[in-house]
Amino acid sequence: MSEMFEVYLQNLDRKGLATSTINNYKATWSTFKKWILRTDPDLQDAGQATQKDIADFKRYMMEHGGKGGGPAKPSTMQLTFVHLNAIFLYFAEQKLIPDNPVGPVKKPPAPRRTPKWLGRNEQNAFLREIRKSGSTRDYALTMMMLRAGLRVHEACDLFKSELQIGPRSGSAYIRGKGYKDREVPLNAEVRSALESYLKDYPSDSPYVFTSQRSSKLSVRAVQHMVEKYRDRTKIDNLSCHGLRHTFGHDLVAAGNDLQKVAMLMGHYKEDGTPNIEMTMIYTTPGTEDLEAAVESISWT
Repeated sequence: MSEMFEVYLQNLDRKGLATSTINNYKATWSTFKKWILRTDPDLQDAGQATQKDIADFKRYMMEHGGKGGGPAKPSTMQLTFVHLNAIFLYFAEQKLIPDNPVGPVKKPPAPRRTPKWLGRNEQNAFLREIRKSGSTRDYALTMMMLRAGLRVHEACDLFKSELQIGPRSGSAYIRGKGYKDREVPLNAEVRSALESYLKDYPSDSPYVFTSQRSSKLSVRAVQHMVEKYRDRTKIDNLSCHGLRHTFGHDLVAAGNDLQKVAMLMGHYKEDGTPNIEMTMIYTTPGTEDLEAAVESISWT
């Protein structure tokens, strides 16, 4: 890992970015560094790349950057260049290099964003399968992602003290880094699922969700649980992230404005204001939305 990139990592850490995000930047830099050192083994630091190097790397990604030596996916190329632009821009701002060599290079085409949420029939099939299993914990976990929009790690990290459940209202306080804390209201459906679970699984653990082996449920355990139901239902988009995406899409489809949706989803800029651009993904129509649009002009 280059000394220049170490400086950038320290910057990310100061900003309080999530570990997963920092790891994504590391992976991008590792890919770029391996490629450029193959082209010029004498190069002392990958941060010394020129505009030509960036253009050549883009060509490499488009031709051989994917698995098996084929072209990289458009989404992979797009994210790679977003990362590289941020990294080299920081190098330039810190006067480590004369300018940002990524800036003038035409960016890879943006991938077509395919919705990854569940339609109403898929949601119903999924919930039927969970209810059939009789696990109130699985059902409560599902409802926190599907009807409250929690990320899987947010559900695992949730303390009982951060959960408020009353007969007519309830909320969960979600801790984020920087200015990204949020309070998510819980509707009657979610509150009922949580009450049933907490009654069936009494525990001395400070965390809401536990397992037989641990006082805190792991992210991988939740992912495995959802994968189990995906195998049973054969729903392709069924994942922890897909459940959260469903929450965002359903909010938009119900007519809620994007600022409210951004706040509920925890989409915030560094200054703490709602990030509407990030929330725009949920305005993309899914298959059921398109079918409903066509049916809306039917004569029968």
